[in-house]
Amino acid sequence: MKSIKNIFVSIVSVIVLLISQSSVAGTAGLLKQMQGPGFEVFNKSSNPITITVFMDGKFLKYADIASNQKFVQDIDVKQPMQLGVYTQKTKISTGTFSREIEPKPNFFYSINAPGKTKYLTWNPAKTPNLYPQTGTFMGMSGKSDSGYPLSSNLTQGQISKQ
Repeated sequence: MKSIKNIFVSIVSVIVLLISQSSVAGTAGLLKQMQGPGFEVFNKSSNPITITVFMDGKFLKYADIASNQKFVQDIDVKQPMQLGVYTQKTKISTGTFSREIEPKPNFFYSINAPGKTKYLTWNPAKTPNLYPQTGTFMGMSGKSDSGYPLSSNLTQGQISKQ
């Protein structure tokens, strides 16, 4: 009788463990869906810009962003990020075996905000030029212009100009 009880308890424990793991994976997917892609740059300058994105020191990609447009990228928000900004649309070349990019960006930033979303605005008419998005209605909505929640967005202190 005692061994049947132990077997039953073991089976129930395994089932509970499997259910909890699947709900955690579902929760992570739901969290990602709620927080958005994790990275966005909104270009509020009157000129197109080019950005280079590095994750944990490794080149990820570059993108041209037209005036009053945005660039969105799914990222792992736990990783440190570096961002290069070119004040005009620029053709970028990258080394095959190095993380060197040519030409060098006009501005280069390190973003150290582990676990935080990186929703940023580029506006050379303001100081600082790169800053966390404030969202619609001066931030009262709690959402970015794209509708992403700003509750876990980085702060200005987590952006450092290099």
